[in-house]
Amino acid sequence: MRDARYYLFLVLANAFWAGNFVVGGLIADSVSPLFLTTVRWVLATVPLFVLAAFVEKPDWKAVFAEWRLHVLLSCLGLIGYALFTYLALAHTSSVSASLLNSVGPALIAVVAVLVARERLTGTAVLGLALSLLGAVIVLVRFDGGGVGLDLGIGTLFMLVAVSVFVVYTVLGRFLTSPPVSATAVQALFASAVLVPATLVLGAPGPADGITWLGVVYIGIFPSALSYLMWNLAVRGIGAARAGVYLNLVPFFTAIIGLFIGDPITGIQVLGGVLIVAGVVITSRRPKAAGTPPAPSGSPG
Repeated sequence: MRDARYYLFLVLANAFWAGNFVVGGLIADSVSPLFLTTVRWVLATVPLFVLAAFVEKPDWKAVFAEWRLHVLLSCLGLIGYALFTYLALAHTSSVSASLLNSVGPALIAVVAVLVARERLTGTAVLGLALSLLGAVIVLVRFDGGGVGLDLGIGTLFMLVAVSVFVVYTVLGRFLTSPPVSATAVQALFASAVLVPATLVLGAPGPADGITWLGVVYIGIFPSALSYLMWNLAVRGIGAARAGVYLNLVPFFTAIIGLFIGDPITGIQVLGGVLIVAGVVITSRRPKAAGTPPAPSGSPG
């Protein structure tokens, strides 16, 4: 029963991350991606520092000593990934975006193996192939009796976002800072870059209260609360067991989408099943390899 709360934390964290895709898609036409990315990290910075102090009690001097890597990771994972994701959501559905995003964990596992100069097992190759096949299926488009791939601007933006997040996650392995503390510092650096850029470029903000509610949701729930719940769960049951729950993001995205009238197609279901199956297979590690560290980033 003691572990039950950790599994609840994992479910809620991934539900909030799924909400980022859905809410981001709903307000994508009402607020610029730059403004949304800026407000997200401005709102999340203080809560993340509070959560880090409460959960991790870090040595802040040691955390800030890695500022060069934090700046790089901030530009990649917090600014680049979020910005390209919101650009994608302005041109494609939240379900398609979240399914393409789910290929990330499989690619991260493969790149991490290559960086660590470990051998890529047959199981990992099978998992990666399934995930990539699932992604291709998600992109299938039937047009005039023919079959093609949906390589529109939204898809391309999401593929760039996934690529950026893969690099961000792999480079994050070189950090010694605790994950929430690292994210808090990176959010601070992201805010310092984004606020002046938003003011200079004049990125339009929300024009109504409903859109502002969506912006505030993104700034609090997937950006701060999800990190707290995720890291508490990782501390309680381990990163290996917690990592499998990342596959709930596209599931929750589809469920939330159905409730608000965003349909899901059979092709998306088939592609999603293959992506999730591939991620689960790729994420399996031999017992001798030990338990992987908790990721310092989020999938949403």
